Amino acid sequence: MNNFSAEEQRRLADINNSIPQLLAGNILHDADGNPPVLLAGAEYNGIWLEHNQDCFFAADLFPDIAWNSQNIFMRHQQPDGLLPYAFRFDPFRVCVSQLQTVWPFARCALETARKLNRPEADFARIYEAGIRYDSWLKQYRSRNALGLVDMYCAFDTGHDNSRRVMDGGIPNPCPDKWAGNMPELPCMPIAAADLSAMRFGGLEALAELAEMLDKPQEAKELRVEAEMLKSAIHTHLFDRDDEFFYDLSQGVFRKYRTEHITRIFLNHVVDQALFDRIYNRYFENENEFAVPYPFPSVSVSDPSYNADHPHNCWGGNTQLLTLLRLPLWMEHYRRSDELTRIMKRYLKAFIRHDNPFTQELHPETGAPIGNNGNYTPALLFFREAYRRVFSLEKEALV
Repeated sequence: MNNFSAEEQRRLADINNSIPQLLAGNILHDADGNPPVLLAGAEYNGIWLEHNQDCFFAADLFPDIAWNSQNIFMRHQQPDGLLPYAFRFDPFRVCVSQLQTVWPFARCALETARKLNRPEADFARIYEAGIRYDSWLKQYRSRNALGLVDMYCAFDTGHDNSRRVMDGGIPNPCPDKWAGNMPELPCMPIAAADLSAMRFGGLEALAELAEMLDKPQEAKELRVEAEMLKSAIHTHLFDRDDEFFYDLSQGVFRKYRTEHITRIFLNHVVDQALFDRIYNRYFENENEFAVPYPFPSVSVSDPSYNADHPHNCWGGNTQLLTLLRLPLWMEHYRRSDELTRIMKRYLKAFIRHDNPFTQELHPETGAPIGNNGNYTPALLFFREAYRRVFSLEKEALV
């Protein structure tokens, strides 16, 4: 049973019914010559590559908008293959100063296209764009000589205000605001666990696309390359004593226990047995990530955890971007029951605090942080949580 009172259920239903209209308010129709797109919402007047999963979750409500919001990245891919990390619409700007990507573009675009039953030509375009982007990553983001993907700036992973991506004097954007420029710092290059996982997931998606497009030899080569990258991630970025994946700088682990580990899960870098060991050790431990409103962006016992919880801080706050990605990996790793419990807690906290769909939550209380409402991932996660919790309730009554 869902343990919601009749009044709580009524309030949740009313809120859920309002979400399509609220999401529609985040659609930019006059997109400076581009077709209408779904913005990140709140104070963010733009569309980000790290938000690409928003399109996947919104596809059933706004199919054309969801596809436009994937297609814009292919339309504005740079001649050298770099995908912009964002587009701003105040006025329109193509932003290329960092990577800021989590769920690989090729994977998200592929799954969105499947969901929307797009024509074969669109799958071919995704494949071409993904291959070019992967070539760019190999050329400009693998100076570590290990085959891994380097982090050059704090915004590369989207972990704003986290010591993991700041310590060592790392700048926010890359030098001269171009993602191919590595700053001249003693800690560079830094082989990043989550960016390497992102590339692995992209290679896996490209191999699937190659098979769909009747390119068996290319599919085989992509799978071989993906396996080599996965092996490098396990060999060089996995601390066997800690059972945690860390970034690597000058042959030394940068030991920050942050939510970047969920991106290892998101891209299926680990098998079920290793996942279970990591999850049981860290995500079922109240001294790590098992807080009342999981999952914080940094383990509560990590020295870098920011207990002050300022706005837009990946140094401790529970982020709705992280929550929205949970269904993409918790189901895969057989944690459906845990996912449902997390979603129930979120729904309870939402109505308790009259949350206006903010970007972040306090990991101990579930209270909203800041007042930047109508954040697209928050709207979409509420919708996913409501549908899951109450569809399971209906199934139990049958």
